[in-house]
Amino acid sequence: MSNSLGNSGYDLEDKYFHNSEKEKLKTVREAREATKKALAKEIHWMRCPKCGGQMEETSLEGIMIDKCRDCKGIYFDQGELEVLMGHRESDSFLGKLIGFLKH
Repeated sequence: MSNSLGNSGYDLEDKYFHNSEKEKLKTVREAREATKKALAKEIHWMRCPKCGGQMEETSLEGIMIDKCRDCKGIYFDQGELEVLMGHRESDSFLGKLIGFLKH
């Protein structure tokens, strides 16, 4: 029998199981999302965003950059271009970049 506050044993038991199931569902959803994210990374890892070709890491002025084997596009990770620009004057860097792309 329920009291005026609705805190009978059955009400508390229902609340406990509701909260328990809610936490389990949250855990399952987080695990599923992490799995989806890992799978997406695996599928797209080192793939060219332009043509989908295989990327390879290549050294340019001591910085490892990503270069597509197919379309020859080059891609910089965050901060790499700034590091390269800091090592050389703009004209010199552009000259080296053009020479690098011809290889």
